[in-house]
Amino acid sequence: MPAFQYQALAADGSVKTGSLEAADRGDAVRLLARRGLQARSVQTMTAENKTAAAKPAAEEHLRVSKADVIRFTEDMGDLLASGLQVEQALHAMENRTSSGLGVLARKIRALVRDGVPLSAALRQTSTSFDELYCNMIAAGENSGSLPDIMDRQARHLRLMETLHGKVVGALIYPAFLIVSGAALAVVMVTYLLPKLAGLLGGTGKKLPFMIQASLWLSDFLKHWWWALLIFLGMLVMTLFAVRKTTAIRSGWHKLMLSLPAIRDITRAHFELLYFETLGSLLRGGVPLLFALELVRKAVTNLHLRQGLTKAEDMVREGSSLSNAMRKTDVLGSQSVDVIRIGEDTGHLAEVLGKAATRMDVQLTRTIERVTALIQPCLLLLMAVLVGGLVWTMVNIVFSTLSQLNR
Repeated sequence: MPAFQYQALAADGSVKTGSLEAADRGDAVRLLARRGLQARSVQTMTAENKTAAAKPAAEEHLRVSKADVIRFTEDMGDLLASGLQVEQALHAMENRTSSGLGVLARKIRALVRDGVPLSAALRQTSTSFDELYCNMIAAGENSGSLPDIMDRQARHLRLMETLHGKVVGALIYPAFLIVSGAALAVVMVTYLLPKLAGLLGGTGKKLPFMIQASLWLSDFLKHWWWALLIFLGMLVMTLFAVRKTTAIRSGWHKLMLSLPAIRDITRAHFELLYFETLGSLLRGGVPLLFALELVRKAVTNLHLRQGLTKAEDMVREGSSLSNAMRKTDVLGSQSVDVIRIGEDTGHLAEVLGKAATRMDVQLTRTIERVTALIQPCLLLLMAVLVGGLVWTMVNIVFSTLSQLNR
């Protein structure tokens, strides 16, 4: 029987390597799946290329647009809901030559045909499917509710795309004001103020303090602009370097839960994700502890994930889910009451599913309300900044005229 060298992803996120014997590559992938491993690379081992096969082959990842990701999710959800299997649905999408969907579906289908789960095939094929997306698909595969998960994912992606469009539209006018105000400030500091200073210098009188400070700023911009650009470049590179560290990400995610407006969207989205995923898993017959583990992996907020880990440990020690959630303060009191009602009635999965439907509507309303407040708040902020700039310039002009009249 042929031997295969593999590299696979374990349930805890670690990478496992080793070898096994199987009838073919597809059988090897299925054997790994039975061990709880998701195959990333499976290579045939022979006497001639045993050493070379031990090294995982380089994987070429496709890059697809957000619009294509949404189309792929919607089409897959429709095809799966019509009764097709995953491989059949992917085969039906291979003829989409108008975009990258055809190539994407063909690559994914090749992996699925070899026994790789759809969630793992998405990870291996394209980086455009983020961790949350792939974990949600894995939850749908484990619960047997993949069509429903696909449909909810498509609606969620459409909602996020709509939110992004509204935010960008709301920022266009304030961005124009910021650029115009910055250009006006630079012109006044580097051109107009030196002219005023020269006029006052000709009278032999002492310059006002505000003009002296503005002239110092003008000289700094003229002679040290390159140092300012270097500093800004180093600051941007530093932020990019540290933004993926666990401590920085956890602190940023915690900040997202404390900022007004953003906090409401983050909380509403998390509770919807939690109820929706956990309810789907439980309805599919997945045990509670394993379902909690999958839900925890689907959460991208590190601060909330830490709380879910503590709650999962409490449930493993015998505590009820509602009691664990109340002690960790991960969910709001109303959400904890929903879980408690589901546990008391013995229909936790059904209660979570109905609550997720209500939360979906609530999240949409929250996003619409926050989006409607973005532009007025930004305009108010710009009014303060521009008003402060105008007040400063007018004050400098009046100070100059007063100095000339003396």
